[in-house]
Amino acid sequence: MKTLILYHSKTGFTAQYAQWLAQDLSCACVPYKSRKAISLDTFDAIAFGSGLRAGIIPGAKWFFSQVPKLEGKRLALFFTGAMPPDPAGIERAVQQNVPPEARERVPAFYLWGGLNYEKMGFVDKAMMAAFRKMLGAKKNPTPEDQEAIRMVASSFSKADRETLRELESYLREGK
Repeated sequence: MKTLILYHSKTGFTAQYAQWLAQDLSCACVPYKSRKAISLDTFDAIAFGSGLRAGIIPGAKWFFSQVPKLEGKRLALFFTGAMPPDPAGIERAVQQNVPPEARERVPAFYLWGGLNYEKMGFVDKAMMAAFRKMLGAKKNPTPEDQEAIRMVASSFSKADRETLRELESYLREGK
């Protein structure tokens, strides 16, 4: 089976997962910016990965616009984020980014990444500062709010190669 890992990465977490996938599956790994140089129809399985940024998965619209042309291919979406895996939050991201007609055909996998302030641009850093300020201004922060404040205070990584096993199994066997 010929597999492709196509990814969009801003701060490195999605790139790390994409590279691990490519190593584990012995397959091609191509950054999103090079997508026009490859022919998707030459692959049997394609996984698209990107980070979750303010509820949006960059590149997902493009990927899902390709799905109708990829009949018979095994397709998957993986996305990374800074917050711990939370079923409600993951479902919200899927609802916002995966078209209803693709949800059965293209499973989505959340992979906990982290924050890398050193690789963020000005706008992203400003967004994170506003988020920290909003959380800190709450009169009665919940334990979840307090944990979020602690987590976004500095760069961190929760990337874990072991969390790829389910996605790898799906790409190999469709399970």
